[in-house]
Amino acid sequence: MSITPQGRSVQAMYRDYRDGRLIVNRRYQRKLVWTLEEKQKLIDSILHDYPIPLVLLAELRAGPHAGKFEIIDGMQRLNAVFSFIEHGFNLEGRFFDLSQFSRARQAAEHGIFAARADCEVLAAQQCSNILDYQLAVTIYPATTDLEITEVFGRINAQGRQLSPQEQRQAGVANRVSALVRQLASDIRGDVSTDVLDLADMPEISIEHEQAPHGYGIKAEDTLWCKQGVLTRKQLRDSEDEQMVLDFVASIALDAPIAASRETFDAFYDRDALQSGDLEAAVIAYGEERLSTELLGTFSVLEDMIAQVSETQSFLRETIRPGDRNPIKGPFYALFMALFDLVVRQEKAPDRPADIFHALVGVGRSLSAASHYATVDDRRRNINTVKGLIQDHFVDRRPPAFTSGAGLTLQIENCLRRSQIETPRYETKQGFLSLGPTRAWNAELEGRLVDTVCGIANLAGEGDVFLGVADKKEDADKISALDGISPIVVGQRYVVGIDREARALGIDVDAYMRRVVECFRHSAMSPELKTHVLGAIDAVDFRGFTLLRVHVPEQKDVSFVGDKCFTREGTETREITGPAIIAAQGRFRAVG
Repeated sequence: MSITPQGRSVQAMYRDYRDGRLIVNRRYQRKLVWTLEEKQKLIDSILHDYPIPLVLLAELRAGPHAGKFEIIDGMQRLNAVFSFIEHGFNLEGRFFDLSQFSRARQAAEHGIFAARADCEVLAAQQCSNILDYQLAVTIYPATTDLEITEVFGRINAQGRQLSPQEQRQAGVANRVSALVRQLASDIRGDVSTDVLDLADMPEISIEHEQAPHGYGIKAEDTLWCKQGVLTRKQLRDSEDEQMVLDFVASIALDAPIAASRETFDAFYDRDALQSGDLEAAVIAYGEERLSTELLGTFSVLEDMIAQVSETQSFLRETIRPGDRNPIKGPFYALFMALFDLVVRQEKAPDRPADIFHALVGVGRSLSAASHYATVDDRRRNINTVKGLIQDHFVDRRPPAFTSGAGLTLQIENCLRRSQIETPRYETKQGFLSLGPTRAWNAELEGRLVDTVCGIANLAGEGDVFLGVADKKEDADKISALDGISPIVVGQRYVVGIDREARALGIDVDAYMRRVVECFRHSAMSPELKTHVLGAIDAVDFRGFTLLRVHVPEQKDVSFVGDKCFTREGTETREITGPAIIAAQGRFRAVG
């Protein structure tokens, strides 16, 4: 087996990139984290024909991604090169000249990326030098996911540029590492499938206001940075994942853990006793239960803050007034106190303003440590916080973390996921037209049924949301017509169905029954119809009511009468003959 490096031109690699042949596995790969300066230095090195580190790819020969190349090493470099070609940044004020590269020019003309107009560009010879530059590429014939993970770990575990948490994640593929990574992604909002095209990585990567890259997640919008829990650099270095690991261990082991680098390292060391103990505890607790409870608690906290203040660093200013340092320690105590109240005691916050008033200056009362916190100190901190706020919580059935505010984060992540996994998700602003008559769109009822059928035929689950606009111009019209302020989630605009119910002179329950009847009287396959009717729900999202039509995973192809549908991107398309047989093949593959 030969794994000798070969030269591949930037032009050839770009073709693979735009053909969707370069993929990223988020089980071990970190986010796009390079600074603008790092990207510009790389382009400058290429222009000067300096050597740059090699790119290591795993050639996938089986499974759903057969024929593609999984990036083991070089993701940041490849993204920098392709981003420069696609006008993501400039070099000394000059952009790549798209007229010198027909493939990239065509991508821009088709709206795949936004090209700069009337900008200074590199000389034709410089553009040619970039396109002809030979990247050192090693293609490794991969046989299993475990083998790829092991190779990645060996390459990156000692990497000086990796943060402690990134070093822990490198080369480790077990239940705990997967759960921590997924939970951290859900909390940040950079949700996606485990494997995605390199071209989609910007959508789930993080930037900040002072250094925009066009990425999908703004650091200042995450709970971690917005509330002063972590700095932007700490978020970039994956310290949020370390905090999630801290919560997971404390909850699964049913006791605060001693917070130290050695403790966290041991949880990821396959030969350490602590690693096996935590894995067993997580399995016994239940991964799905732990995920639901932890994310639900985060949702309740975010909803509490949203009801009181939209001010940047509100939580930090409450807990430690006038202190600009991050509040990692106090936040751990607050979260664990809140977890005990809303999950274990099944209570709900009564008046959030009173809760935060009780927390003013609490940071001064808590034991603090820069590198190590004992179990006893952490337990005392949790009890101190809980003692201050518990009188402002009331009994709630169903529990707060499983309904209402507790679902906020889950819904928000579904809306973000809809931007990447477009076939499995659909959003509609509602049934009423945005003209002066506000007429009910009866045609949409049929299209909605077809769309649900199309999602079901992808051999997986998905969602349709009513009360969410996908165009800013529609959101602006709704704002003017109905006097509301839409909530922006990524590239989606939450407008709710409450406004439509008011315009129709009915309540939300009656509106929901009207939608339910649309499916009940449809010609949808009986099994799919039964599943969908049992999965339609009205969800409160920060004061707006959304109608969520969940499409559960099916066992066979579904129809609407004698017609069959599938989804291609954001479009629902009728299929016949061989295409139906191909759809049936998806279900056999899943089974």
